[in-house]
Amino acid sequence: MTDKTAPQWDEQDSQSFIDFGRYFVPHREQQMATICDLIAPPDHSFTVIELGCGEGLLAGALLERYPSCLLQGFDGSPEMLQCAQANLAHYGARFTTTQFDLMDQDWRTLEQPVHAVVSSLAIHHLDDDQKQILYQDIFAVLAPGGALVIADVVQPADQHGVAVAAQAWDEAVQQRALTLENNTTAFEFFQNNKWNMYHYPDPMDKPSRLFDQLKWLAQAGFADVDVYWMHAGHAIFGGRKVTA
Repeated sequence: MTDKTAPQWDEQDSQSFIDFGRYFVPHREQQMATICDLIAPPDHSFTVIELGCGEGLLAGALLERYPSCLLQGFDGSPEMLQCAQANLAHYGARFTTTQFDLMDQDWRTLEQPVHAVVSSLAIHHLDDDQKQILYQDIFAVLAPGGALVIADVVQPADQHGVAVAAQAWDEAVQQRALTLENNTTAFEFFQNNKWNMYHYPDPMDKPSRLFDQLKWLAQAGFADVDVYWMHAGHAIFGGRKVTA
């Protein structure tokens, strides 16, 4: 990140991620496709909430895949929300945005249940206790049959796992930079600005062990809890609310 002394995501971080996120997220396209595959839409109009929608890439993939989907994107960054609104303006009223604080409770009470909640690279900013409460609150707002799908960085169980994740993430970013641009400029930015939290722990980043998070999901009431994909310390996991 740009300032390792401040445990807050700021607008400079947002702009850096807008500029370089396509290189920093391992197998980004595959991750988005996997999340889309896991939604299992009903045969009628349905609503998805995205926590930490960023510039709207995942939201756009969901809206494109499912014409009957309505998506509400939540993010704490005005710059990210402005970018998402511009990128997805052609979807009209199907895409709406709300600025929020992930830790707050006020956004967690909804007028109507939703079919799915998705999140990418946001929930790791909560500590263990906050994650457990969040999973309980998400379960409460899901309609029967609904899904929670999370893509996030996770904490390896020991230092051997941390070293493996750190190296794999470096290699993934370097490869994406070479594949997409035929140079290492993005990888050099990634290294120089210490974005690899497995090399450079940051108080803003509070990843939890994947095993623990699967238990918390089950304890919150989710069924079919599973890990769907994992690479370089990044995992896609979640569960479903059993049909009543």
